[in-house]
Amino acid sequence: MGENIERGSRIQTDDLAIYDSLISLGVDHEKYPIVSGEKPLPWVHTVISNSKAFCLGTYHRFGQKHLQAYLDEFCYRFNRRFWENQLFNRLLAACINCETVTYGQLTQ
Repeated sequence: MGENIERGSRIQTDDLAIYDSLISLGVDHEKYPIVSGEKPLPWVHTVISNSKAFCLGTYHRFGQKHLQAYLDEFCYRFNRRFWENQLFNRLLAACINCETVTYGQLTQ
């Protein structure tokens, strides 16, 4: 983890104890405690929670190889959640305009 964080960086997290180890990496760690159930970034917590529930509820088990594709699908659905009346037509257009992926490509 340390190779991805530059010394002197400022990192903002919630008050979870696991983040205390960031100090050993030489970063400026700012904590934002969650008080009485309030979350400093409620949409971030909601989206992360929904993405985890979507992936685990839909696929039950998946590997690193396809993780980005599953997250892309979640983002696609999340960003279009208010367009239900356009869902079928947009999905059909996306299928027509994309390249074909064979079973062999998926399982390599």
